[in-house]
Amino acid sequence: MAEVHLFAPPAQLNDATRHYLASLGGALEELGHRLVHTPDLSAIPHQGNVLTVETKSAAWIGLRRPRVKLWQWLQGLYPEEARWQFDSRLREFVWNRLEGWTLARSQGALMVSRAMQQHFAAKYPRLRLDSEVMPSVNATPVPAAFRGAGKYERPSFVYAGGLQRWQCMPATLAAFAAIHRRLPEATLTLLTADHDGASALIRSLGTPATTIAYVPVAELPQALATFKYGFVLREEHVVNRVATPTKVSSYMAAGVIPVMTRAAQDFAQQLAPTAPIVWLDSLDADHIAQRVLAQQAQRLAAEDVLAAYRSAFDRYLDHAAYRPALRDFFLRTGLAAA
Repeated sequence: MAEVHLFAPPAQLNDATRHYLASLGGALEELGHRLVHTPDLSAIPHQGNVLTVETKSAAWIGLRRPRVKLWQWLQGLYPEEARWQFDSRLREFVWNRLEGWTLARSQGALMVSRAMQQHFAAKYPRLRLDSEVMPSVNATPVPAAFRGAGKYERPSFVYAGGLQRWQCMPATLAAFAAIHRRLPEATLTLLTADHDGASALIRSLGTPATTIAYVPVAELPQALATFKYGFVLREEHVVNRVATPTKVSSYMAAGVIPVMTRAAQDFAQQLAPTAPIVWLDSLDADHIAQRVLAQQAQRLAAEDVLAAYRSAFDRYLDHAAYRPALRDFFLRTGLAAA
């Protein structure tokens, strides 16, 4: 079987990326190719097929292996993230140069949203780059997670993830405090590896009824199954507009109702028909509390939630449905069937 080399240092791979790459690997196998993780540049042939998951890796391939056919999986907007997170014009400039240079040398790009396609089309109007969209998803529905006793009665909240700026943790904690004032029985659990950072935030904001825990990624679905609501708050920013946060699929697969802003454009559009989801129009704590209370007043049956979320996965979040389009994408961008 022919090989497509995945050039990515181990640090670039996590459970979310592995799920995405497994889906790509399945499409490639149907074309007679095997996706092989090759983190050592010296092991990449001078002529062959290479996939990268980060712009810096794509730049190394462009410099050191200029004759290979290169495909990129674009998970985010590195220049815009650098400017936003570090307030650094220099970082933004460097990433922009790398991004434009590597995209011009790529056969095609895999993107996580239509909003991302629109972003790159507007940013590089002269670049004729073929692309295909598949959202970032790292889970599938687990029926047992929906059926826990009292799951949809208790106002139990969870946040699973890191404390990076774009995760809006101060707004999340402020929103929960506003909810707790109206629902004193409400609880919040932060599932994060950054215990010290989370503790400092809780102390500084005085957030009530909040605990911190950490579970390995393999145990996350089981841990999430005990909660009713999950926070996914994002500011209006281009980085968030093009994103498809994996925690949304993690929550929904475990029967956890997302409490989420509409910042992620594709999710706001594609998941609009799905209920229950607590959609938010702002990060204002009282607004969020009012939306949650409106949802809390509605009685939910586990089987109805399961049916609604399964429909969303079947229609939009199930990677298996994207396989024919992925096969066509690789074929039309120069990967010959082996």
